[in-house]
Amino acid sequence: MMMNASKMIAVLLPLMLGACNATFPKSEPVGRQIQQDTVDATNPRARLILGGQRLVGEIALLDARIGTAGALAKGEVSVQNLSNDRYTLEYQYAWEDSEGFAIGENRVWQRFVLGPRELRSFRSVASDPKAHRFTFTVRLPDDFFIHQEKYLDRK
Repeated sequence: MMMNASKMIAVLLPLMLGACNATFPKSEPVGRQIQQDTVDATNPRARLILGGQRLVGEIALLDARIGTAGALAKGEVSVQNLSNDRYTLEYQYAWEDSEGFAIGENRVWQRFVLGPRELRSFRSVASDPKAHRFTFTVRLPDDFFIHQEKYLDRK
């Protein structure tokens, strides 16, 4: 049976109008999203930390990778802004040996800006051949962790 054009339009028009009014969720990360909370330890050699609940659903830490650069370990993590907002953030790599002991005490926070929907990768090469795993942390510059670290340093 063939539908005439007016009946077809009557059936399809409400469907098309409904699609035009649909609201779309935040974009999915370009890479494979691996965290939905503030800490992700799915990779046995990398721990990814979002430094605060305010970033959950807004910033995604993706695809932790670890390899070698000669005798040294190297790591890479992608960070994606899932929102339409611009974020000023800080990140830090902290390397550990195979037993979980910290390597190097000079852990510097690096500030960066992430535009709406932007995806950036951050790399680090360990300074010691004993380095086996890393922790990658992203936080807001005014985050509680900053004040907590300053307080603990004074003690």
